[in-house]
Amino acid sequence: MVGAGLIAAMAVAQQASPRAEVPPPDAAGGGGSAYGVGGIAVDVTARTLEEARRIAWGRAQRQAWPQLWARLTGRPAGEAPALSDGQIDAMVAGIESQGERFSATRYIATLGVVFDRSRAAEYVGGGLALLQSPPMLLLPVLVDGGAAQVAQPRNPWGNAWARWRGNVTPIDYVLAQGSAADGLWLNGWQAARPERGPWRSIMARFDTVDVLVAEARLTRRFPGGPVRGQFIARHGPDGVELGRFALTVRSENALPALLDEGVRRIDAIYAQALRSGRLQAERDLGIDMAPIVEAEPLIGDPMADAGALLVAAITPDAAALASAETLLRQVAGGEVLVRQSAVGGTSRFELAMPGGEAALKAALAARGWALVANGNDRVLRRAAAPAAAPVPPKP
Repeated sequence: MVGAGLIAAMAVAQQASPRAEVPPPDAAGGGGSAYGVGGIAVDVTARTLEEARRIAWGRAQRQAWPQLWARLTGRPAGEAPALSDGQIDAMVAGIESQGERFSATRYIATLGVVFDRSRAAEYVGGGLALLQSPPMLLLPVLVDGGAAQVAQPRNPWGNAWARWRGNVTPIDYVLAQGSAADGLWLNGWQAARPERGPWRSIMARFDTVDVLVAEARLTRRFPGGPVRGQFIARHGPDGVELGRFALTVRSENALPALLDEGVRRIDAIYAQALRSGRLQAERDLGIDMAPIVEAEPLIGDPMADAGALLVAAITPDAAALASAETLLRQVAGGEVLVRQSAVGGTSRFELAMPGGEAALKAALAARGWALVANGNDRVLRRAAAPAAAPVPPKP
């Protein structure tokens, strides 16, 4: 009867979380972050509930630290530095409850511990640098009711990623601000477009080296009822799939929890791909990723005497920018680099043209275009139509 009375006295306070249709990530996977250790079971009895919870959190932190150190360094957990409780507590960014039960004097839970990257660097050393990704543009694509939304306007999926940016993660996410220009550039069609030209312009605009497409597809059985989310993690212009999973909640009110869990697991997929070397950007996609190679020109190579030319173009919209880049690639044989992309302003391109500026002007003139000097810029404009010859008067 004592055991039955204890069970009856314990209050169940487990947080409502989405039900997974696939096995959840194991504790070694980081609980959704390279700096998070999850799945730590604690069972503490003390004089009060608050004291029991405080002791349980301290035990969870002490158990999580060797696991984190082993993950980041690739060495056994037994070799982790012996740190005091105060040193470990200073590195902890937060405690995540993955399910808990408690009474007046007992606390039973499964906890996750998230460490702060900068504070842990002192004890981990070079292991942290290996896990830091370069800046990557994130496109949170939400497909709800058959319509794909990215940045126009900010949707619940984008809000979930905005909340996640404060967490410790090895991925350097870059999110669009949701302006009118972002809505023009970043949409569901662009997320599935493999052409490299527009992606290079987008990478230059946001100063990133790769694109990550996090897709969430929502389906509902009936209004207000169960919501099922299919989540897919992709990267690169070709949309290489890194993983997918499904989550379900019982009502529309739990949709924010569904999306937050989806963000956490997609981040875990990207973090694992980064550690395994699968999350690598194309060498010529981002400007910063292109290596500088100095080589001696070949004898008789027509490109040896081709100097770098900077051409400006008025680009009121994305279509004008794409047209200007296509035209210059046609006349310059594909050697065009987008130095500045400005939708609604002036974009600038750098190209190498055999024969220099004179050859470029001749090639453009053959296509009905001209270079007009405007200060230090050579502006690309339509060539003026030749004036019609005067008609002689009739006798």
